Amino acid sequence: MEDLLVILGKRISDLRNRKGLTQEKLAEMINYSTNHIAKLESARTNPSFELLVNIAKAFDIELMELFNFNEYQEVDYVKNEFERFIKTADDKKLKRFYKIFKSLDS
Repeated sequence: MEDLLVILGKRISDLRNRKGLTQEKLAEMINYSTNHIAKLESARTNPSFELLVNIAKAFDIELMELFNFNEYQEVDYVKNEFERFIKTADDKKLKRFYKIFKSLDS
């Protein structure tokens, strides 16, 4: 369940960015706090059904489209996420990531 919450948060963040919305603007549109949107996108809170319906309306999409996670399973997406992580991670995170990678490579 936790993995789905992370993916849902990522999906909402991606859709929001594609619409050119900030967290603040989305929060204003759906009458929620910016803090709540941030927690939702980072999987630190479970969304209510009402919140999901409001987000879908704000994005002008069907509710089910929020749960279209197909792109997150594509190899190109995974590669891009790894590249983004490598470019933005600090040395400590990179070293931990490398240890995990090496343990999987054995």
